[in-house]
Amino acid sequence: MRAVVAKTLDAIETDLIIDCRSATYQSVWKSPIAKTVEIKVFTLVAGEKKVITHMSKKTRGEVARALLLSSITPETPQQLEKIVAESFNCELIETTDEKPWVLEVYS
Repeated sequence: MRAVVAKTLDAIETDLIIDCRSATYQSVWKSPIAKTVEIKVFTLVAGEKKVITHMSKKTRGEVARALLLSSITPETPQQLEKIVAESFNCELIETTDEKPWVLEVYS
């Protein structure tokens, strides 16, 4: 299954990959680090960032909806952040050689 998924997705040419998958599904295919932005959902509790598990799928869906309704198709992580920031508090974390971009969305 992984080989079929990788073959299909690796053939797609795009400037930006917006990865809304949960950690469980991210192991099925490794997207190219430099052009991938992972959407991670958090909440603030007493000023501390906490991972949301039970509502993260809903928030990622709302992020996807905001992107689909936008008149702009993001081509860079910065453009993605700008669009998402219209609906959510968020923070863009820059890529490294080992990790993709991360857009932290606060629900």
